[in-house]
Amino acid sequence: MIPSYHSSPRLWEREIKQEYPPSFLMVPEKNKGGFMYYLGIDVSKSKTDYLILDEKGERFQKPFSLENTREGFETLLKKLSEFSLTPENLLAGLEATGSLWENLYSFLTEKGYKVILLNPYQTRKFHQALGQKATTDIISAFVIADLLRSNRYLSSIVPEEEIEALRELVKLQFHLEEEKKRFSRRLVSLLALVFPEYEKTALRNVFSIASRRVLEKWPTAFDLAQAKVSQIEKVVRSIKGNNFNISEIGSLIETAKNSIYSGRAREVRAFTIRVLLSQLDRVLSSLEKIKEEIDKILSPKDGSGSFPGSNLLSTPAIGKNTLAVFLSVAGSNGINYPSGKKLIGHIGFFPQIFESGQTRKDNIISHRGPNYVRKGLYMAAVSSLRHNPEMRTLYNKKISQGKTRKQALICVAKKLAQMMLSMLKSGQEYRPERVFVPPTALPRFQEGAPVS
Repeated sequence: MIPSYHSSPRLWEREIKQEYPPSFLMVPEKNKGGFMYYLGIDVSKSKTDYLILDEKGERFQKPFSLENTREGFETLLKKLSEFSLTPENLLAGLEATGSLWENLYSFLTEKGYKVILLNPYQTRKFHQALGQKATTDIISAFVIADLLRSNRYLSSIVPEEEIEALRELVKLQFHLEEEKKRFSRRLVSLLALVFPEYEKTALRNVFSIASRRVLEKWPTAFDLAQAKVSQIEKVVRSIKGNNFNISEIGSLIETAKNSIYSGRAREVRAFTIRVLLSQLDRVLSSLEKIKEEIDKILSPKDGSGSFPGSNLLSTPAIGKNTLAVFLSVAGSNGINYPSGKKLIGHIGFFPQIFESGQTRKDNIISHRGPNYVRKGLYMAAVSSLRHNPEMRTLYNKKISQGKTRKQALICVAKKLAQMMLSMLKSGQEYRPERVFVPPTALPRFQEGAPVS
């Protein structure tokens, strides 16, 4: 049962803090700034709804809607001026839904107004606590304004522009990697039908450049059986590192002639393979461009030779891709997270526990937080087992304690995140001797003294 905010505000606040990972957030002081009016903003694609409450929770003016245009933004300023609402007596708030909030947030902050960016999870819980059964744009604006008035809101941190750019690139990279996997799985599945014997031929590395170029010309076993050695040799000749020699090409054609492929729907399946290869080429090209853009951001901007987080690259198995993922959530200096525990909570590296009476479900990893960050750190954990002796020791320790391989890898990923946050704040290089040092003993390392 969700508690009523008005009857038990502290119970409501406690529930919010328990259910939502308390990181990348800060709790403002009560009555901070001495604001007298609260502007709730509900942003949609084409228009924005506004509602103003006074200190007592009464509507100060009739709610209004404006289009998301330059004229709409200027009209908002005129209305606020007519209502005698200034940056000194007005606190505004809006939800961080998608990226629709960004333009209005920037406009109001540039005009001097204080704008609070709220997490949708918190506003949804507050909506329920108020007992609002309906959901409309005006009600959503009212909920936001009343949450601001309560002084119990959790304000999201808006990252600097460079980190925001890095986050956009990393998220796009994650989605394209998922798209690449889908195309690859579909291609292998179809190729196993139209040329079941391909793994015994030079096409066994189906995603190499040479194999993709050959399949574009001759997608099925039937097509390859009609090809000539000179034709295939001409296609792969200019491709560096290909494994197609004359004997391999001859063996490929001979295998295709003896293939068990029935030939059903050959033309359509050939067309499908060509489309999949085309899409795969597009994704691979885009991923390469994203990598170049990330390298531009993670490169020295002055003569110092360093950039935010450059010291993290001294950690074995941590490369620029993992660094980009980490900075996209931690920021350039990590000050948004007072502890590693807060960071882990935001990422979602914690179990979901369900117990009720005699019923108990197996704990599973939480799905809250950015999934692209969890994946990036998990892959870094996998790599660190080969390149980082300290992380390999931690992994083996967790396995000996009875954890599964995946659980042990998640423990390694959590440790990597905590170490990287500490290094980001301190600016120090990776020091293996600090990995397993208790927090109470860390001050000894400030001067490089060994732990007894």
